[in-house]
Amino acid sequence: MDIDPASHPRGQPHISSASGLTIVGDWFYIVADDENHLVALRSNDVEAGALRMQPLLEARLPTDPAERKRRKRDLEALVHVPGDEDRPPMLVAWGSGSRAQRDFAYVVDLSANGSLASAARAVSLTRLHDVLRSHVGELNIEAGLVRGDDLYLFSRANRSVPVNGCFRLDLGLAINFLLADEDAVEVPPVRFTELGLGRIGEVPVGITDATLLKAGGWLLSAVAENTSSAYDDGRCAGAVLVACDPSGKVAWTGQLDGGFKVEGIAFDEQGTLWLTTDADDPGVPSGLRRLRWPPPGYCL
Repeated sequence: MDIDPASHPRGQPHISSASGLTIVGDWFYIVADDENHLVALRSNDVEAGALRMQPLLEARLPTDPAERKRRKRDLEALVHVPGDEDRPPMLVAWGSGSRAQRDFAYVVDLSANGSLASAARAVSLTRLHDVLRSHVGELNIEAGLVRGDDLYLFSRANRSVPVNGCFRLDLGLAINFLLADEDAVEVPPVRFTELGLGRIGEVPVGITDATLLKAGGWLLSAVAENTSSAYDDGRCAGAVLVACDPSGKVAWTGQLDGGFKVEGIAFDEQGTLWLTTDADDPGVPSGLRRLRWPPPGYCL
């Protein structure tokens, strides 16, 4: 994912931390967990790589890696919320919640054609994340999606917390919480389930992104990252795709080749599955890859 260095806040010639991916119409949107920016790309510009970086907040992150990691918002999930007669469609870039400074989301309105239509608005997630933490202990929100009248959020497993968390919230109440002034509305009720995706070797498989399937369930990307913390990175032992049926039960799992750490997935309007990769190294460009869907042997 190359970019003009003059348009990158640190002068990099590439995006190096692509995480959540969402496709709205012919717009590809990527949230980068090591930046304070949203990355936008038109579908007809994918081959040319004409990336645009839209700041979500004006604060500049330090260049020192440890200090940058300490201060970043760690925006991992990017959720498309369809509009209705009362409000426009929105993108929500969601912080992981793995540290206090990561208890934030950024909401951006979209126009009818999917293009960005407003500056980002910051939302404190502390009260909501405190409720989510009561279920999993160590929170690490990596994925989110809207399905019908519900918002689903997924917290990622690691060696210390070996089971993924799935949180289900009423969408209308969740939107009210995101758009209201801080403390003006109650935290929406949360329904929680655990989702075990097995292991690769000794390393638990943890969710990195989620997208809807036409069959009514959802598809997850997940990796086995050898870490015992929601904060520290580790070596990636492998990546998988996991299809869940409409009840949330795992129905199919397929391992991905190439050793890539897949951080984002989304379907375009033609049904092609797109994936983003992140090597956790500023010197290594993230990738935007496509996968013909469904793959051989897939069943749901």
